[in-house]
Amino acid sequence: MIAGLYGTNDVGYESLIPATKTAAGAAGVTVVTGCPPSVRVLVAFGVDIPETLRRVPVFADFGADALAQLAVHSVVREVSAGHVLFTAGDPCRGLYVIESGRVRIFRASPDGREQILRTEGPGRAVAELPLFDGGAYPASAITTQPSRLIFVPRADFEALYRANPDVAQAIVRELGKRMRHLVCVAETLAFRDVAARLALYLAEYAERHGSAAAGAMEILLDRTHEELSFELGTARESVSRALKQLREKGIIEPLKRKRIRIPDIEKLRTFGRRGSHARYE
Repeated sequence: MIAGLYGTNDVGYESLIPATKTAAGAAGVTVVTGCPPSVRVLVAFGVDIPETLRRVPVFADFGADALAQLAVHSVVREVSAGHVLFTAGDPCRGLYVIESGRVRIFRASPDGREQILRTEGPGRAVAELPLFDGGAYPASAITTQPSRLIFVPRADFEALYRANPDVAQAIVRELGKRMRHLVCVAETLAFRDVAARLALYLAEYAERHGSAAAGAMEILLDRTHEELSFELGTARESVSRALKQLREKGIIEPLKRKRIRIPDIEKLRTFGRRGSHARYE
């Protein structure tokens, strides 16, 4: 292991030596040559950093050069389950991208109770908000499984978009998309019942993580009813009843090991778009 590149302590990321300078002789780290030093493609511990970053919406429209420049300053880490990435109120050091594993984002009350905000898996980013506004982390994050993460330092991210107008424009477009999404979320919470909200959630989840199987879609929904209730803005019991309703209507079919079969994804979307009064609040 090389201190600073692949350590066990999150403190001091701002002072890390760029990965291209520590790569020589580092086990598991490869710099692909044949291109200018400023745009070298870094592969660390089996992870193609630029390609992994590209799967994250905020980086999806970055050019190849911009992604490579960001990659050489990023750090790949493997951590065990129960590893605290940051705590609410900590200064933002940067953003985490999940290459494998799962991360729970939550807030804790003074008496120790947790409110789970969401749980993220591979291809998702954690701590995007403070990366943009420069504020503190608004919630805490902890791994729930052994995880492999890419850490993107905030200072290097800011330097990239300040120096590159195309990158700044890509970020503005992504933020615009998120504002539109929040409008849709507000509409969903106001005008749709829990079953309809759950149907929309499952349809979007299937688009991102589903796999085709015999003319249908299958998803691995590795979330508890409690986690779903926080993401849908309702009670755990309401989620259970909504799942039962979708099953009884044949819109979803439960399989083994938390897998769900969706016979007709369009039928699921249509059910989610219907307007009705909340019945399970």
